[in-house]
Amino acid sequence: MSFEILRSDISALALGSAVLGCGGGGNSYYGQLVASRALAADSSVRVIDIEEMDARAFALTSAAVGAPLICLEKPPSMSALRVGVDSAKALLHGSVGAFFAAEIGGLQCMFPLMLAAETGLPLLDGDGMGRAFPELQMSTFAIYGTTPGLPTVLSSDRGLLFDNVSAMLKYAPPPADSRDSGDVRFERAVRKICADDGGLIYLTAAFDQPSLSRTIVRGSIHLALKIGRAVESARSANTDPIAALIDAGCGKRFIGGKIVDVERHFRGGHDWGEVRLEGIDDSRARSSSRDRGRVARISFKNEYLILWLDGEVVLTVPDLITLAETETGTPVSTEILRPGLRVTVVGLPCSPLLRSPAALRAVGPRAFGYDLEYVSIDRID
Repeated sequence: MSFEILRSDISALALGSAVLGCGGGGNSYYGQLVASRALAADSSVRVIDIEEMDARAFALTSAAVGAPLICLEKPPSMSALRVGVDSAKALLHGSVGAFFAAEIGGLQCMFPLMLAAETGLPLLDGDGMGRAFPELQMSTFAIYGTTPGLPTVLSSDRGLLFDNVSAMLKYAPPPADSRDSGDVRFERAVRKICADDGGLIYLTAAFDQPSLSRTIVRGSIHLALKIGRAVESARSANTDPIAALIDAGCGKRFIGGKIVDVERHFRGGHDWGEVRLEGIDDSRARSSSRDRGRVARISFKNEYLILWLDGEVVLTVPDLITLAETETGTPVSTEILRPGLRVTVVGLPCSPLLRSPAALRAVGPRAFGYDLEYVSIDRID
């Protein structure tokens, strides 16, 4: 069912998308600032389900490619987005019926919102991950396949970089594994182009409606708004924002504590690292409030990947691991982690589309180099 996004909804959308970003996807506050300017006070963006889109039309997605730390230094570029969209439309043999998010997490959902606001076209209620992931082949579009040969372009502040996938693939480094798929080679090529261009570029791609109907993670814009509104309401009512986040996202609380150490390094175009917490008792938490003496560590590659609690793996990708400030419910992305920050670790269930055997090969722990089986949030009481 369709609904409208007003300018007054953008702060809730930014907050909720940051929760679903699992620490990555770019700093949503920057996206909130730019989107608030793009959407006039008296206007709105219509959000529709993929089945409401004209089956003969195409949908465009525009996403930033780069590390969260770089996104902190380089704010979103509307000029780069417009160049990408104009170039893709020029190559497309058909009309554009909507925009949609490649991933809901972080600031990524703000790009299609801004483009929809500028053009008057609707925004699809869905994305290609239901969260954020660090690599392009980790989207449901790559996992389940879509119609090949549609326009894919790269742009940056310098203008159009590439409008031909074959030309992009020439930048792919030699494969580390002969079993690497074409989607992995494409990811490696785009990441190399991104690094050469300063660490932040924009990818715009066209998809047909039948492909999206089969592969899109539906309802993620609605879910982000629901989470964001719940946390904002809890703040206004002076109630527990973490409990509100958990209720809205059907999540579970794992530990509340203080960050005591952060290791971070930039490698291959991504932020890699690990954050460690010591538990702190929280009188406001409805359960599991006795966390003093417990320890947690969380690994990340742009996004949080694996959660160890007292030495045991208790949650892994593709389920969502998110950190939020305990007092305010504000999501904590990986680029702003710092010792002393008091946070609560929350898990949320991923889309069923990410739990198939094919999906787990692409986004499970082993896809990130961990010799671990997927540990589902469903096993937690």
